[in-house]
Amino acid sequence: MRRNWVEFRLLGSPEVWLDGRQLELTAGKPTALLAAGLLHANRVVSISSLVDAVWGDAPPATAAALVQTYVSNLRRVLHVGDRETIVTRAPGYLFEVDHEHIDINRFEALAAKGRAAAAAGRHHEAAQLLRDALAIWRGPALNGLLTPVLRQAADGLEELRLYVLEERISAELRLGRSGPLAAELATLVKRYPLREGLRAQQMLALFRLGRQADALEAYREAREVLQAELGIDPGQELRRMHQAILTADPALEAPLAEDLAITRPEPSAGLAAVSVESPQLDRATTTSVPLQVPQVPRQLPPAGGDLVGRDDELTELRTILLSAMTAERQVCCAISGKAGSGKTALAIAAAHAVRDVFVDGQLYAAFRGTGPEETKEILGAFLRALGEPASRLPDPVEELSGLFRSRIAGRRILIVLDNAGPEDQIRPLLPAHGGSATLLTSRAALAGLDLDGSLGLDVLEPDDALRLLAQLVGAARVAAEPEAAAEIARLSGGLPLAVRTVGARLAVRQRWPLSVLAARLRDEHRRLDELVAGDLEVRASLHLSYASLPDPLRLAFRRLGVVAVGEFPPWLLAPLLDHPEARAEHIVERLADAQLVDAIGVDLGGQVRYGMHDLIRLFARERADAEEGPADQCQAIERLARYLLNLLTDLGTRAPGDAAGSPADVQTWLEQERWLLVQTVELASRFGLHRLACRLSMLLLSSFRLRNAFDAWWRTHDAALEAARSAGDRASEASLLRGLGLLRYEQDRLDDAAVFYGQALAMFREQGDLRGQADCLIGIATAHRERGRFRDALELFEQAGHLCAELDDQAGLAECSYGIGYVNREVGDFARADAALDQALAAYRRIGDRRGEGLTLRSMAMVHRARGDLGPAERLALEAIAVLREGNDQLLTAYGLQCLAKVQIRQGEYALAAETLRQALAVCVALGDRFGTALTTRTIGELHLAAGELDQAATHLDAAREQWAAMGLDLFCARTDRDRAEVCRRHGDLDTAAELHASAVATFRRYGSREQLELATQPGA
Repeated sequence: MRRNWVEFRLLGSPEVWLDGRQLELTAGKPTALLAAGLLHANRVVSISSLVDAVWGDAPPATAAALVQTYVSNLRRVLHVGDRETIVTRAPGYLFEVDHEHIDINRFEALAAKGRAAAAAGRHHEAAQLLRDALAIWRGPALNGLLTPVLRQAADGLEELRLYVLEERISAELRLGRSGPLAAELATLVKRYPLREGLRAQQMLALFRLGRQADALEAYREAREVLQAELGIDPGQELRRMHQAILTADPALEAPLAEDLAITRPEPSAGLAAVSVESPQLDRATTTSVPLQVPQVPRQLPPAGGDLVGRDDELTELRTILLSAMTAERQVCCAISGKAGSGKTALAIAAAHAVRDVFVDGQLYAAFRGTGPEETKEILGAFLRALGEPASRLPDPVEELSGLFRSRIAGRRILIVLDNAGPEDQIRPLLPAHGGSATLLTSRAALAGLDLDGSLGLDVLEPDDALRLLAQLVGAARVAAEPEAAAEIARLSGGLPLAVRTVGARLAVRQRWPLSVLAARLRDEHRRLDELVAGDLEVRASLHLSYASLPDPLRLAFRRLGVVAVGEFPPWLLAPLLDHPEARAEHIVERLADAQLVDAIGVDLGGQVRYGMHDLIRLFARERADAEEGPADQCQAIERLARYLLNLLTDLGTRAPGDAAGSPADVQTWLEQERWLLVQTVELASRFGLHRLACRLSMLLLSSFRLRNAFDAWWRTHDAALEAARSAGDRASEASLLRGLGLLRYEQDRLDDAAVFYGQALAMFREQGDLRGQADCLIGIATAHRERGRFRDALELFEQAGHLCAELDDQAGLAECSYGIGYVNREVGDFARADAALDQALAAYRRIGDRRGEGLTLRSMAMVHRARGDLGPAERLALEAIAVLREGNDQLLTAYGLQCLAKVQIRQGEYALAAETLRQALAVCVALGDRFGTALTTRTIGELHLAAGELDQAATHLDAAREQWAAMGLDLFCARTDRDRAEVCRRHGDLDTAAELHASAVATFRRYGSREQLELATQPGA
């Protein structure tokens, strides 16, 4: 039997192909879940990790349940033969995929083969293999997936692509293909102006074409860009290339020469050759010094316990350090990362892993951050460890550095510099000859050093943090309280220092339940207080990073602590600091260099987005409260609120970076900045800026409604309402109560909606605000309509219509006509329904309200369907869907699809109806819309009933019945019971069928709905 070939493509927009046919993936979130699983293929991925990947920092309360739904849907799409692609495996899922079926793996395999061919001198083969690897890419990796976790993964893949691109160009330069490459590199350096490797390759290609002046101009341009953008000079690679071109070094002419490593001249005859077996002094720099018997220092601190979650990093470091054995120059590698990320533990483990190779000794020093004199102290200590008498040590740092380099020249020495300071303090400590290696750890990126490897250390994955906790407190305790253990690991933020601290506390408190410490960590105000155990303290570690910052960066760090959002754009600091956006971006980059914020992705405007680790965020807030008064914080928040208000009220609601334009762009930007906007409203409310809070809250309502962002909607309105009440602003209070009424209606909490609308109505009457009164009357009428209180609803719609007519409010009149048409349809008065809906449609079209137009077309389709006019019903439903899709309203489009599916069922188009309902249900579930989920679930039951699939019909109808009951919607329960009665009748359970039928008829009569006529004579009619 032929084996199916499944291909998963992530290097571009995510796609799945089966035997050359592309499978249709569902909405964005299931695709994000699939991508997250494939990035960790054949390893168990926890549900919490999938939630982070799909929703980022703001998952809905039902996220875990939605993951299960998405997995179920994906299993159906990906099912091939007897093999299951997604396997349930605690604490999440295992995505079982053959290695070669994922395009990332094929890309990496081809790149590795190309690398090996290049190393063996087979440059034609290398160039072709690397070209084949790059050809697998179809566009930006994980294109269209915007959560921080996936954007970070995409950025890593993009970095890998560029590395392979540089390798391919290097192979082709060795083949002498300078002409075509010069043109290609001209484009590449414009696209990636800060990549020095590409700049060096461009200079080499131009030189080989006889364009020496152009090559030198390319260097000048590179230097200007690096100084302007980063404030640094070109690195050693570019400087070497520049010098070689200036001198027309013959080594550059050979087509197969090392294109990026300039051949160095042999040592002059006046210099003594130094061998590993017989170390000698460099007589060019040291005279009249007796030859010392070299000592072999062994200064490495003891290695700790087994590292958890750092296997790949340890392997990478070991490979780089071992390369010093064959390198012509010293090898230097750096580990950077935020405070507490385990840099020192990893460095010491890596050093111990290779110590036997560095036979002439290992030197270790830890910087304390005391200033330039520290370099002098470390040099002195190193020289004494190497056998140099203290009395013979010179005083200037330059002479100490020269003596140190002479003493280790030709020797295999490993130097570990822990918590290393600025580049100018590190350079005097670096060897100048091959055979030695230096391993640095730093809290800041050391961009000014010429490094052979730079490893950015991230926090631990949740599973690894849990493993580390179990290692510290005992696997039995973790197994006894798995939920508490997982919460401790999560609240420690995956920071190894934090996990080790809580582990040390629990290790000496054997009788403490893990749940006790979990509860303490849950309180953000005391979390840093709990992360102390002996000399392990997260706060103290963070303070070292903070104290090393200049004042402007400390202020920026504190202001980010005040706002306290999980992720943010660089322009956020512009209003917080009252700086231009360009200056704000520079400051954020410097905070990233200090490892206090992290670059986590790119937004739709092309700007880098940043995030702050939870524990660092708490520390930043502490420093803000300790070092700044409320007045300063209030001014910063007022500037931020006004800044955002201006953005939201700007024509087209344009976002920074010219990200807006189409409605989809605006909505994407609002979705991207949702929690920043929410937090700003809450902070403005807390600082008494109630007018700004109210205006922002009400401006955001339409966006939150479109996305069913109920939590954000409630938080902004609730905070602004409290501020308005404190300020005695009755007009704003009434408007916010009206907004809360609409929120509760959208959440299908109809009684609560009526209460909020009623409170707002009383206040609008008190103020004589007719527009507000009309809105509230419409709101209460709509809630009554949904509850089946049709007579009350009609009366209120008519009252509201009179007010709207008095105000000449066309939008209000349209809404009232729509409501009247809806109610008349529900009670079976189709003639009046037609008249009212015709009025509503004309009014919505006059005022250009596409949402209202789409809703009305759907309602008109439902009237025709109730009459049995299926042709017009289908046409109107399709027109409604087109209008709603044009407005990018996913939820109402789903309602239009459900309406169309009902028509398709009655037309006998069961396959079409099934696909239509699948699309509708996916949207309703993803957006957390309870009413739409119940409505679509019931319609799926009706589809199975019409197709004679009674068991499946019963399952869906029972589920819908439970959902209607939970919302307290008796009329919809009765409509579902009508179908359930038919299922029972066909099953032969006539007693239950009669009971359900009778109950449904009684409900229809009580509400006066149209079904009382349909079912008056027989069940199931």
